[in-house]
Amino acid sequence: MLIVDLYSLLPAFTIAAFLAILLWPENIAFKSRLRLFAVILTIWVAASFIGMSGYGAVESWTVCFINAIVGCLGLLAVLLTHQIKPSR
Repeated sequence: MLIVDLYSLLPAFTIAAFLAILLWPENIAFKSRLRLFAVILTIWVAASFIGMSGYGAVESWTVCFINAIVGCLGLLAVLLTHQIKPSR
């Protein structure tokens, strides 16, 4: 039952982690911040695939599939941003 509740809270944990990274009181380098985002999105995608295979997810297969697609697109965007040097 605990695994089911954790997967249901995955969006809340993800948003809380993003806010924690963005609002951290000390300055985090841009590339390090992107790496942290990539780690969070990797956990999101892995949890979605685990949910699609039927382990502890109360959501239907399509919800897990949509979460996996959104996570992969976000991970792709973060990795592309990590490779491209930002300009001011």
